[in-house]
Amino acid sequence: MRHKTPHIAIFDTFKTKKNKFTGEAKRQRGIISHLAVEKNPELKTRTAIAHAIAKSNGILWQNIYSGIFKDLDEVLIPSGVVKEAGRLPLRRGPKALQLEGVPFYELTETGILVASSIEELGNIRMTILES
Repeated sequence: MRHKTPHIAIFDTFKTKKNKFTGEAKRQRGIISHLAVEKNPELKTRTAIAHAIAKSNGILWQNIYSGIFKDLDEVLIPSGVVKEAGRLPLRRGPKALQLEGVPFYELTETGILVASSIEELGNIRMTILES
């Protein structure tokens, strides 16, 4: 069986509308820009990322969570753009999750380079690259 290589879609556009990014591209750009700006580990979990992106797009976070989960696990982590930075302990919920904790993420050096190439970060792109 052939392994499918991860495809970072941050520059993907529609075939008929070259100036419009695809939903996958918008979602991956949102994840990367959120991780580039956010410093608090509690706001770098999958759920927190889903809340932030959903709020900026005016949709429910539950509708975007599965896409964020897929993008992180199947594209951004395998391609070396994002890495798991640690786990936060849970106070409530299933015992297994309380023991393991909830993962939070950060950009790798490659991820910082990618983040500096997307417009969503505006004027702080160079600051992120320098740090």
